[in-house]
Amino acid sequence: MDRAATSMGELANAPGFGVSFTPIAPWWILAAISLSVLWLTLWAYRKRLNAAAGRWQYVAVGLRLAALLLCFLAALRPSVILKEKKKQAASLVFLVDASSSMRIGDEIGGKSRAEIALDALDRGLKGVKGLEKDLEVKVYEFDSKVADPKPGDLTPPRGRETALGSAMIDVHKKQEGTNKRLARLVILSDFSSNTGLNPRIAAERYKGLGTPVTTVGIGTENAGAGSRDLAMRDILTSPTVFVKNELEVKGSLVARGFANQMLDVELLVEGESAPVAKTRIKAPDDSQVIPIPGLKFVPKSPGEKLLTLRVVKRDGELVETNNEVSTFVTVLAGGLNVLFLQGGGLGWDYLYLMRSVETSPDIQVEGIRLHARADGDRSQVDDAEFIPGKYNVYILGDLSADYLTPRQHKLLADAVRKGAGFMMLGGHSSFGDGGWADTEIASILPTTIHQGDGQLEPEVGVKFTPSPLGLDGFLLQVGATREESTRIWNEMFPMQGMNHLGEPKLGASILATSPPPVAEPLMLSLRIGGDTGRSIAFAGETWVWARSSEQGRLAHRRFWRQVIFWLAHKENDAGEHVTLTLEKRRIAVGEKLDLRAVARDAKGTIVPGVQYKAHYEREEPNAASQPLEIPTQGDEGKGSIYATEYAGKPGKYTVTVTAEKDGKEIGHDSARFLVYQEDRELENPSADLKLAREISEMTGGELVSPERLGTHLSGLDRASFTEYSTPTEYKVWDNWPFLILFTLLLTIEWYLRKRHGWV
Repeated sequence: MDRAATSMGELANAPGFGVSFTPIAPWWILAAISLSVLWLTLWAYRKRLNAAAGRWQYVAVGLRLAALLLCFLAALRPSVILKEKKKQAASLVFLVDASSSMRIGDEIGGKSRAEIALDALDRGLKGVKGLEKDLEVKVYEFDSKVADPKPGDLTPPRGRETALGSAMIDVHKKQEGTNKRLARLVILSDFSSNTGLNPRIAAERYKGLGTPVTTVGIGTENAGAGSRDLAMRDILTSPTVFVKNELEVKGSLVARGFANQMLDVELLVEGESAPVAKTRIKAPDDSQVIPIPGLKFVPKSPGEKLLTLRVVKRDGELVETNNEVSTFVTVLAGGLNVLFLQGGGLGWDYLYLMRSVETSPDIQVEGIRLHARADGDRSQVDDAEFIPGKYNVYILGDLSADYLTPRQHKLLADAVRKGAGFMMLGGHSSFGDGGWADTEIASILPTTIHQGDGQLEPEVGVKFTPSPLGLDGFLLQVGATREESTRIWNEMFPMQGMNHLGEPKLGASILATSPPPVAEPLMLSLRIGGDTGRSIAFAGETWVWARSSEQGRLAHRRFWRQVIFWLAHKENDAGEHVTLTLEKRRIAVGEKLDLRAVARDAKGTIVPGVQYKAHYEREEPNAASQPLEIPTQGDEGKGSIYATEYAGKPGKYTVTVTAEKDGKEIGHDSARFLVYQEDRELENPSADLKLAREISEMTGGELVSPERLGTHLSGLDRASFTEYSTPTEYKVWDNWPFLILFTLLLTIEWYLRKRHGWV
């Protein structure tokens, strides 16, 4: 049944007094029942009343009607509500905003909001001085949570979020743990709440408790609109780079209040005393996100490097702590640098090669796609790309000779003779069909080529058939054994076609042929100048292997890794090693970081049966190492770090993984990552004085200016702190006097009817 309460005019509205009704049924039902009972009662008494003399019959009827009236009142369930004053030990709580937006200096005289809040707090404490006997005064500070600082030791504002509503509820919960009533809450803030419980809901709670909230609004409501601020938003770059290789770093920023002005952006690297790269960008008319063009630098030493993009601060900025953003990059030592020059065709081998070497952190491929023939002594490739020592391996994919200049042909051939590796892939613009027969490149190929050698493109394709020499060598060992390698090659998809190659040169090795009975050379290798340089001629394309099956994809990956290592004279250098890969290098507080570890042998094959152990720690003095579970899933170890517990504090972290097999360590690797705190405070630096006014009005408090807080508190009725009114309900119908009165009326009425013979 719905509860209905009704006041009785001026009497009910009078201070300290009220009447309420809670009828057991809707009013119209009660009225109908009451009128029916009244009519039946009068009808039953009608004959006796007409026959009787005197006044007793009216007394009896009146008693019966009075009893009926009591029943009707009981059905209404009336209550009298009296407001009574009670005395109880109480507390006055000051709640001071400690979020970073309080550092904004938009007050008179250039003072920060925090300085104004502290001055107002000092006035407020002086205003309630002298009430220590009856009133406990407490000071809390809040940002995303409530803190209880030592007296006179408020921390500088640095919180990245403002959870005002949640803080109000937390203060009430803290007070419930004492025997003191929360008499009044005083909030000193800019009221720019951006997380947690809605402050209006918390204000409703305080209204129900009868606790007024005094709000002290600090800051200006147009701080965002008229403010000036530069904020870095993002940093983008490759997660790895080799020593002495160029790395490009991009990013974005938001510029507010600096329309059409030139802004200086710098790239800083951990360990470098000065910026390694700079650029200037022009701010647009509005606050749109501005892309930062690539800043480039070449690392000189290996290791994990912290990169920082920073926009140089300008006079008048609202906040300066958001002027930079950072991430980590792994600089690899001793990496193999590969230049892949692709002709104007589809270049599937180039695409699949790039995918394959992504799993090899010690190989970096630079791809250049050429779309136009060389013009005189200039092409789309700079001569500097062929300087000896710049690249370990050069690969040409379906590229005509006239796309490079004769000078570049000679430079490339000289680089190979001085130690670089070289490989030409098949295609309609390769070998003799590509015009390479009369160039310097022909001198370093393992086969003799002629103009117009032609193509072999049968409908069933061309099966890659390793020779016995190839199966016994390093390059084509895609399985754990010779037999397994043979089986894998037999199951590979055939290539779409191949180039006709001429006679192998003296010293060349035929590693694979087309199927018998023709058995034309398909893959040949050559050691140049007593093995100073190396070259491979591959008359087909390899990308079909990667698309054949999962087994083919892995074999394609191993093939290319081994080809690059052999061409670079590194086939005996790689042993078992462990690679740790982080999904990201920077995460926000509250996010999850996934990582995986994998152990490989010298051929790049995953080592089975490996157990992984890991731990991570924050980069700070005396930091405790935290263990990390990294269970084996398939052939890899996978785990996650949650930036909510130990790693929930912003800063730099290092995670290390160790691989063990049969109880023996086979390798380890480590990586660094950055945990950052999103600064919601700076997204909207405007004060919300409207919210401050709403909270005070909802709770019966008052919005006061900072300079008036002391006067306001000292002017309040001091009894309002230690005395409070509480409504007490007295039920008129649910008590023993009501029952006795009802029984007495019916008893007297029955006695009169008995005495006069009416029963």
